[in-house]
Amino acid sequence: MTELVTLPADWEGMPASFIEGALLAANANPKPMEPEIWLPVLLTGGVVEEEPVLLPEAQKKVLLAHFELQYCRMKAGEYQLPHVLDWQPDTGVTEDLRYFAEGFLAVWPYIEPNWGEQPLSDGTMRMLSALLTTCMLLVDEAGTLAQMQEAGVERMPAPEALYPQLGLMLNEVVMAADELQQGGGAQAVNPYKTVGRNDDCPCGSGKKFKQCCGQ
Repeated sequence: MTELVTLPADWEGMPASFIEGALLAANANPKPMEPEIWLPVLLTGGVVEEEPVLLPEAQKKVLLAHFELQYCRMKAGEYQLPHVLDWQPDTGVTEDLRYFAEGFLAVWPYIEPNWGEQPLSDGTMRMLSALLTTCMLLVDEAGTLAQMQEAGVERMPAPEALYPQLGLMLNEVVMAADELQQGGGAQAVNPYKTVGRNDDCPCGSGKKFKQCCGQ
């Protein structure tokens, strides 16, 4: 099971659960995008600052290593949400789950236009819609349900039926994004620009990159 990112001691940005969601949104991109476009969100939470926000190189390295780790585990079919993000009926929507959903939705505006340019199957469209709806419900269940009712949405599954499926939705959407990139002849979501073939693989397998995710 994936662990939340261990943040540097001098980190002054968003909490680790927010970052987990934000990085997954970035990994769900069907087109290549420079991380510098969305990285400031991890520090600001999506609040627009008057001056450009630049992350110190050491902090950036930690965040991008976790970004690559997510992708490696997704590709290997081994990604699972960190334990603190498990939804349980007796605990309901925890603060960590809410932060996670806020992180995903904070980065999503940078990613969404790229999905609009893609020819999507009905199954992918439904999964993407379900994922976004689930994140919105996690952030504000009552408000989201009210908006959907006003919009005339009917026969929607109960939130309690959607929350346990969050990990499955994420895996399906990230892999669909990766397939779209590969089909378009683009590089993968994570090009491993900073990983040498003889370096340890970022997925944590203990193998060299060339013998693991770099094959």
